[in-house]
Amino acid sequence: MQNRISGLSYNSWRILNLAVITIFIALLVVRLNAVNQIVSQIVLNVTHSPFHKITATIQDLSSVNKQNRLLRDSLAVARLQIDALEEARRENIRLRSVLGFEPPPGYRLLPARVVSVTGGQLPISATINRGFYDSVVINQPVINQVGLVGRIQEVMPGYATVQCLTDPLNRVAVRVATSREMGIVRFLPNEGMILSDFPNQGAIEIADTILSSGLGQVYPPGLKVGVVTAVERPENTPYANIHLKPIVNFRSIEELFILIPEEQ
Repeated sequence: MQNRISGLSYNSWRILNLAVITIFIALLVVRLNAVNQIVSQIVLNVTHSPFHKITATIQDLSSVNKQNRLLRDSLAVARLQIDALEEARRENIRLRSVLGFEPPPGYRLLPARVVSVTGGQLPISATINRGFYDSVVINQPVINQVGLVGRIQEVMPGYATVQCLTDPLNRVAVRVATSREMGIVRFLPNEGMILSDFPNQGAIEIADTILSSGLGQVYPPGLKVGVVTAVERPENTPYANIHLKPIVNFRSIEELFILIPEEQ
């Protein structure tokens, strides 16, 4: 009987130990899962979260950069539009100054725009947007609203070249507006515009206006050429030394007019 009780106690003890071990293992597994979740969360926070924040920051910066680029593009377009409007305003002012400008008798005006110039500090020639198709021919006078610019030197179908008065090869027969005495205007690179072949004792004064005389059958009479700025009368020479200021500002020629004979 005692042996049976001892065997029963031993079996119960084994069962109890087995149950305790099973419960401990189960608790350990549960705790390990919890620990694994905690460790996983820590690893996720340490590794993924900073990179996610960096990625989000980069995306935000990229969006801001794109918006800035769009704003810069819009600002550039707006500046171009403002510049175009300002240029149109200046052109409108220039064209208004030409309203009511009458051509010399026997001529009609053909408007032209300068597309390029050739020369150093002063242009000696200009290319305009008128040509053979517009009834332009060689030697036609070219003016602007203040005075004589030059003559047509070369003609193409849609373009023409203007030989300006600043070309040393160009010559204009002129006369003094007051005294009506005559001479020749030409341009020297080192001296500027001069009045040559004018008698030393001729009637001319500083501030006199010099006009085309009409001689030579190229330029009609009465076109303003220049204003006298200096008069020198050397002794024992037949001609005076006379310097002029061109009536036209050749550094800023834009809108020109070709004088077309009315019969053309």
